[in-house]
Amino acid sequence: MFVTDARLDRFPVYAAAVRARQAVSPTLWLVTGDPFADNVLQAVSDGAAQVSILSRAGVDAVVLTPEWLSFGLPRLTEIVAKGRYYSLSASLLDESGQTIGHPFMVRKSGPSILAVAGIAMDSGTVLKHISGVRYATPDLAVGKAVALMRQRADLVGIMAEPHSSGLMWRADFTVNTSGSNGFEVNPSRDTTRINCYDISPDAGRLTRTTVSIGELKPDSSVARVLDSVMAGTDSLAAGIIVPPAVPWDPERLTGALIQGVLAAKLADGFLCDSLFISDFRAPDNVGALVALLRDAGRLAILTVPNDALSVWPQELVLRSGLSRSRLPRGQSSRIATTVEYLQRHPDLAKPGFELSARPFWTICRDILESRQGK
Repeated sequence: MFVTDARLDRFPVYAAAVRARQAVSPTLWLVTGDPFADNVLQAVSDGAAQVSILSRAGVDAVVLTPEWLSFGLPRLTEIVAKGRYYSLSASLLDESGQTIGHPFMVRKSGPSILAVAGIAMDSGTVLKHISGVRYATPDLAVGKAVALMRQRADLVGIMAEPHSSGLMWRADFTVNTSGSNGFEVNPSRDTTRINCYDISPDAGRLTRTTVSIGELKPDSSVARVLDSVMAGTDSLAAGIIVPPAVPWDPERLTGALIQGVLAAKLADGFLCDSLFISDFRAPDNVGALVALLRDAGRLAILTVPNDALSVWPQELVLRSGLSRSRLPRGQSSRIATTVEYLQRHPDLAKPGFELSARPFWTICRDILESRQGK
């Protein structure tokens, strides 16, 4: 059983090590961490790049973290369905109580059967307040998953988000967690080596070994996919956004994007603060635009009773023709903001929110390009 981090640039070498072992022994490959951590790659490909690399590399399972919810439920469902691997999460549920992703996987490894469940430890993220999402506490989710896995497997493990602190779960091994009574399994911190855990024939013992990858030749098929993905991302990121006829400043850019969202009737209001745009530079191409936005993902849309908007932060900008004092009483308005803003103001997210269907950077690109023709 190989355990690695989620650094996609290293996957050709990781895959080479795993496939070398597969030639002589049944092998599993578990990936920890967040493969969608690269903000530009995630935004530009909408997650497709990572799915193609993980699938081509031959990964068996990856832990699904709450951050994946930033794609929105429909897109996340597509990502899970298209991956040729298990996206493990026993604690993220939909409204019907079904897991978002796979609660656990079961694999035969030589004479024994192994099962691994995924768990999301971070209950504090505002993404759990997305409409249609429920969060099961880790201990309850693990208890249910372990009971089901014990019926099918000789060896049971729990894979959590990195740097988690688990309870005294009745698992034989844990990945990324401390405090459990099971054997701890983790990726190597040595970039020249990869951790491998050998399973005894009776599935009663795990033994850690390390494999040197410094001299390995990268797997050519995975390297080709990685190169193709990066070339496609670079090409799209280099796409030109027509520069404005007059110089831009942060206030002008912020106003253009907010008014564009409101004019397109994506929402009745927009809520942001001075951190809406990061270090300013004129976005003359897609890559610069994605880097400029603090949150290039999807707009967060909150449905708020009009009566409550009178005490909302002063940063709230309403669509032309609307004012706080003249909003129809007894009705609600749709207010757009970013997930990044909600992370700083989590109480606003607790009633629930939805995410726009399109990535926010594509909306911003269309707004900027449409303004040039006016």
